[in-house]
Amino acid sequence: MSDVTIRPIRVPPSMDAPEIVDLEALRQLRNAHARQVHGSSAYDLTLPQVLAAWQDQADRTVIGRLAERNGLVVGTVGVDYLPDAQSRTAGVMVRVREEHRRRGIGTRLLREAEGIAADLGRSVLQGWTEHRHSGGASVGASTGFGAVPRDATAAFALMHGYRLEQVYRQSTLDLTATASHTATLGARARAHAGDAYRYVSWLSPTPAALAPALADLKSRMATDAPSGNVDVEDGEWDAERIARIERHDAVGGVRRLIGAVRHMPSGMLVALNELNTSPADPTMAHQNDTLVRAEHRGRRLGMWVKCATLARLRELFPQVTRVETYNAEENRPMLDINEAIGFTPISSAGEWQKRLS
Repeated sequence: MSDVTIRPIRVPPSMDAPEIVDLEALRQLRNAHARQVHGSSAYDLTLPQVLAAWQDQADRTVIGRLAERNGLVVGTVGVDYLPDAQSRTAGVMVRVREEHRRRGIGTRLLREAEGIAADLGRSVLQGWTEHRHSGGASVGASTGFGAVPRDATAAFALMHGYRLEQVYRQSTLDLTATASHTATLGARARAHAGDAYRYVSWLSPTPAALAPALADLKSRMATDAPSGNVDVEDGEWDAERIARIERHDAVGGVRRLIGAVRHMPSGMLVALNELNTSPADPTMAHQNDTLVRAEHRGRRLGMWVKCATLARLRELFPQVTRVETYNAEENRPMLDINEAIGFTPISSAGEWQKRLS
């Protein structure tokens, strides 16, 4: 559309600066899309959260563009990448107001983003999409595990040369109806693990003495967790990165509950389960990273750390009634644990890639 202009997203120094309108427009588009997919405001971000994320780009650099028509922001695109000259990947996220779709705006924004990535020397573009179950035609992942609905989002990705490399299952757990069940599963898993292991937990901010061990576990997500055919580049994890993430959480009132299993003979943390709560929906907790070090698998540590952390969640946040999580469809060991606990699937998400020639 000739009456649509594209310009850079401005990152203001504070909430009071006039340029904050750019991030507010981006936030509104992002939250509207999340509500459309999830059917609630549970995944909403506040403006202070968005500002904090764009101001602190120590871990990933972000470049953004707005599409405007007659002074109204009708679309946004972001390109994020590791600030590492050896990196070859870049993330791309396109959003267009629902009433302005199918007019070529998304295509213009995507071409702008691909040009930015190419100029930066990034040859592998990656995108994350979320989908409500529709029961119609679907697109299968290149791994052979899972599929997403062939909706307008998937059609847009396919039309522009992106390939679905991995599918995630979003699942939900009724926390109020499963307390006794998860207590039994957790006790059995703990007995199977034996006396060489001990469960520990804490609330953010992570104590300084535990931050290096947590960072080491988080770094394993890029190497030990299933990644399908996605080119994974995650950057360096250290105590400072943990602190930055938790500072961003605090801006939005997000609390993070970390559960871990320590191997007593070595003193190492060998299993991890993270949950967080947000003021956007105090009745729901989001389950984030769950990992067991490869050399400690087969001892039911995954079941134990999940059940024990759910028990702590019930104690510390009694207002929470459900938990939602994402798991790669090829991660059958973790899906088995979740299904045994009582998680049921509600939607899907896709990891897409395009290799620039």
